[in-house]
Amino acid sequence: MSAVRANTVVITAFACDPRLPSEPTIGWEYLTTWLEIAGDEDLRIIAVMNERSRRATLDQLRSERRDISRLTVVAPPEHRALKVLRHHRLTRLEHIVWGWLTPRAVRRVARRDEVLLARHVTFASELLPAPITWLRGPALTVWGPVGSTGRADAYRYEPRPRDWRKRYLVQRLRDLLSTWCARRTGRRVDLSLVTSPILAARLESDGSAATVFPNTRPIKPSQQPERPKADGQGLRLLCVGHLVPLKRFELAIAALTRPALAAARLTIAGKPAPGLGNHLLDLAHALGVADRVSFLGQVDRGRVIAEMQAADVLVHLSAREGGSGVVGEATAVGLPVVVFAGTGADAVLTYAGASGARIPAGTADDPDAVADAVLRASEQPRLPSNTWTNERLSDMERALLARARMRREA
Repeated sequence: MSAVRANTVVITAFACDPRLPSEPTIGWEYLTTWLEIAGDEDLRIIAVMNERSRRATLDQLRSERRDISRLTVVAPPEHRALKVLRHHRLTRLEHIVWGWLTPRAVRRVARRDEVLLARHVTFASELLPAPITWLRGPALTVWGPVGSTGRADAYRYEPRPRDWRKRYLVQRLRDLLSTWCARRTGRRVDLSLVTSPILAARLESDGSAATVFPNTRPIKPSQQPERPKADGQGLRLLCVGHLVPLKRFELAIAALTRPALAAARLTIAGKPAPGLGNHLLDLAHALGVADRVSFLGQVDRGRVIAEMQAADVLVHLSAREGGSGVVGEATAVGLPVVVFAGTGADAVLTYAGASGARIPAGTADDPDAVADAVLRASEQPRLPSNTWTNERLSDMERALLARARMRREA
């Protein structure tokens, strides 16, 4: 097999829509990174995504007048009956079905022996399988960045969601299923890029190769002047994300009732899930702190960064997520972050080496646990992190390309 023929890189990314503001668009970041590499390395790029992303991706690339002569964008055909899976509650099921159909879509445009490197970069969850495993053999297969870790006990902190017992049990079950699924897929690829040392250790204990590499988009650092923070009086707190129980914004609102944060104010950027109201506003009124809580609704990324620059602490107590873009943005601004220890948010904070405070397990019965963590974070220096650069993605992908070529030549 000549090196000239094996010059195809396959990227599978279920969501690759540049118009979306959330982590799944990490696929867009990888696609544009590989377009730059392709021009330098004489590569052909095949990108596989869902049909919605395919249309949006091509529209965006054309509007930016990018060279797409080396790019083929394909999407598995969507049967009319499968359109029901587009409901936001069925996204993971839609992803699984898409993964089943992806190998056939790749076979239509490339033979197995033409593929040098196959990359699956979609979704920050180890529950979802990688549809590149059929390429094992001559191609180097790399899964990730993927993975998420959570804390079931996040739902035991007061005030609790009405269905907190259900959420607690689901999280415990998800942890078990995630471990099994991650190990199963890890054994079927050559390398897994995972979001945290916890996940890497799980895979490596099963004999799989893993490297810690959080699923966080490139972010430009923003230097901010140091501001004095004394005893918590007048602190400006910030929460960012969808107003859903998973994010546990209730805990930030309740923390305002503690004496140490009696003068603190909280800004919340985000919107409720489709069809639901703002239950957090009702909670703020019930706790008597509504005059110190501001709701911005959904705002663009520029506004989020501006709010981070004005805040003193980001409170991000998500029960579970992968490579948190919100935490990544906060570390780039230098904003100290409060997280639950052992979660995906904690992994991003640790990877960035940034300021923040972690709430340890076993503190659900301590009414001051969140307020104390906020105070600890507020006393730390405001040091912008340079971790999330464009070069971070490019350097890793070029290293994987070199590894794939060495494997082919061996």
